[in-house]
Amino acid sequence: MTNNFVVCTTRTIGGVGTVVCPSAAAAAAFNALPVASRPAGFTAAALCTVATATAGCNAADLTASEALNNPFLIRTSTRVRDFKLLANTNTRVESTYFQDDFKVNKNLQINLGVRFDFQQANGNEGSYLKLNNVWDNMQPRIGFIYDPWSDGKTKISANYALYVETPLPLDVNVRAGSNNTQTDKQFNVNLLNAPLNATVATGFGTRNLGAAATPIDAGLKPQSVHEFTVGFEREIKTGMTFGVRGIYRSQRDVIEDGSFDDGNTYFLFNPGDPLPPGDGGPTGNTEYKACNNPAIGCFGHARRYYRAIEFTLNRRFANNVSFNASYVYSSLIGNYEGLFRNDNGQADPNITSLFDLVSLLKNTYGRLPNDRPHQLKFNGSYTTPWKMVLSGNFYAQSGIPFNQLIPHLVYGNNEGFGVTRGTAIIPNQGANSAGVESAVGKNRSPLTFNLDLGAYYPIKISESKQLRFTADWFNVTNAQRAVTLDNTFSINSGVAGVAPIANPFWGTGQIFQFPSSLRLGAKFSF
Repeated sequence: MTNNFVVCTTRTIGGVGTVVCPSAAAAAAFNALPVASRPAGFTAAALCTVATATAGCNAADLTASEALNNPFLIRTSTRVRDFKLLANTNTRVESTYFQDDFKVNKNLQINLGVRFDFQQANGNEGSYLKLNNVWDNMQPRIGFIYDPWSDGKTKISANYALYVETPLPLDVNVRAGSNNTQTDKQFNVNLLNAPLNATVATGFGTRNLGAAATPIDAGLKPQSVHEFTVGFEREIKTGMTFGVRGIYRSQRDVIEDGSFDDGNTYFLFNPGDPLPPGDGGPTGNTEYKACNNPAIGCFGHARRYYRAIEFTLNRRFANNVSFNASYVYSSLIGNYEGLFRNDNGQADPNITSLFDLVSLLKNTYGRLPNDRPHQLKFNGSYTTPWKMVLSGNFYAQSGIPFNQLIPHLVYGNNEGFGVTRGTAIIPNQGANSAGVESAVGKNRSPLTFNLDLGAYYPIKISESKQLRFTADWFNVTNAQRAVTLDNTFSINSGVAGVAPIANPFWGTGQIFQFPSSLRLGAKFSF
């Protein structure tokens, strides 16, 4: 249940405290209050509206200053909700995979394969979505491994693969795939707590949401990703290998929901894949219609590009020492993060709000939330002559891009980008910038690093019994930098005509590294 309010204010008119409201309905709601329930000093006669030039009443519009600094809330209605979720859905997947490895000679092996994943999603009423096209579901894989010097110490490899998302999460079946899976009845009533004698408030009516299946666009293709990798690995000394690998991934097709009419009705489609009449149905598919309608415009492709080069140095356990070390330099850009949205915290895979409206896509192409240019990892262990095992782990990584999230006119808070994604500059919030100091003036959260140390000593009691004492020291340096920042730049004021309100905590830390801690333990195995 949610109460809905109109923001009024108070003014002194003719020496009398007066409630001034932006509408006659709000004024009437105040007048309907019993005198005993009104604030002291206010009577029915001491109320006027900005919509009428009542004698002695300033008819000027409610100012932003009054709305923010001297608000007087009038409850106009109460929203009540009857939500039911009766889902009996399922998705079936049939997968086929063919693979063969060809040994061209002793130095060269070629790997060939192809995979097909066909899926059928069912709602409460039965079949909803079928992705059974052979060509769209064909996922080729090709690669090779080459030993240039025939000494068994060097490997050059390259691979290409296409991956299809399968199965589509059941959330799509539940929220989009049935006529009666989800019923969400919402009413605005005129009395608090919605007693039986309450009536539906004027101007709101009744809404019944989620009670119809979302239409499927003609020629819908499964969601898929291209991946290319190429690598080199060499044993530089006995038991130690050095490697370098390049990775490139790009989104091919994406399944999302969209709308032509500001969110009143939706459809499932592939953003950026216009199909003319014929392949796209009698009148062309959704993207084709949008691109040819000046009032809407093209949605455009859902794009996600990952590029990385990785260096590794590994030593297998020998002479009491082993370690694995890696460094990755990477880039992650696009306008589509994936099945989960960090921007607004939405967990609705394949039906997020991102492509609902063309206007939601402004400034969304840029550095994606998991873009970390530099990542360094080291894990090692050493066994002492007296059998104590010492270990250490060190991780360092760049921060994540910072954004200026603003409200969207239709969708509300944190749905728009004030500047290009990932380019907002972190402000200096003074004392509130704790843990963020190193990132002030930059466009990503602080670089973070973490050192963990561990040790254990085994006591062998018999062939099958052992007692082990352990000690682990986490975050040895006690680094407590911010891991995530508040990206919300402004929020809706909730008052008609009053601009969004700046968030005073924009750019401050929200989640921080855990402080240094020590854990002692004992383990008995038998």
